Amino acid sequence: MAFSHLINCLLLAFGPFFVVYKARSLAEQGAYKTVLISILGCLLTQFCKLFLLASLSVITEQLIHIKLLFDLIDCYGIILVAKQKTNIDDKISRIFAIAIGWALMDCVMKHLFTFIPNATTDEFTWTFILRGITANLEFFETLFLVGLLQSKNKISYALILLKVLVLPNFQDIITRGGLSSAYMLVSRFVI
Repeated sequence: MAFSHLINCLLLAFGPFFVVYKARSLAEQGAYKTVLISILGCLLTQFCKLFLLASLSVITEQLIHIKLLFDLIDCYGIILVAKQKTNIDDKISRIFAIAIGWALMDCVMKHLFTFIPNATTDEFTWTFILRGITANLEFFETLFLVGLLQSKNKISYALILLKVLVLPNFQDIITRGGLSSAYMLVSRFVI
């Protein structure tokens, strides 16, 4: 039972990357180089954020400012990855390849090392299923962010600032208030 729970969590978290990669036929376009560059870019920004967190540990009271700085570092890293020359001519496929690599590495760093020791216990808990769903939502958030950064107009930069400054991440929505708080958050911006 514990092994099947681990496999279910891993498939839920990492399955959509494979499905989107195959459905967009990125393998036929030679997108593996772009995905690898994106993975390395995400890894470098994660190490940069880790270094900043270790050096700024004295002022951890201002956690909102540190999160804002980390989101801006992610945006800058995605911009640097997008500037790299690749052999993908289609702009949408390039966006998907960058988003798949970035979100895959982000998912490995956030969720894989939590799944392996904790999802193999004898007790079934929904927290790891929710982490897998959160990984899927973060993939679509990364896809949205890469698409906005690639469009290079004033409206997209305004939406990026809205995402970075105002909107919480999906993990906060799920852990704090569930779907009712997500509905209230969306209705506040729509109305």
